[in-house]
Amino acid sequence: MKKILLVVIALTIGIVETQAMNPFGKKSGIREVILVKFKKDITPAQKKELDALIKDLKSQTKTIENVEWGKRIDYTGASKEYDQCLMLKFKNDNNLEIFQSNPVRLKLMGMLIPLSDKLLKFTYKTE
Repeated sequence: MKKILLVVIALTIGIVETQAMNPFGKKSGIREVILVKFKKDITPAQKKELDALIKDLKSQTKTIENVEWGKRIDYTGASKEYDQCLMLKFKNDNNLEIFQSNPVRLKLMGMLIPLSDKLLKFTYKTE
């Protein structure tokens, strides 16, 4: 029984140390964040088409590891500049570079730009 308890404690310490070294569970890679402020006259059909394209983005490309698309939640009332956020995760610089000329990306930006009053794109590397 003591051996089992020692094994459980050792495993717990190992997990805690791993989380301390990498608190968000991130592997190194490239992230691209796009904040969007939609125009006031965007139609439900346009929004639905954009949502569908983003939902299928990962399956339509080979270089994206993960896609997140979400609506702003503002509990404090302080941040109303942007409506939604798109986050793309890439394994490396090469995958991001390949994605930049992908027809699916070009279609996405071709839809997103006309529907937006403002876009803010931020690309960064995690290590």
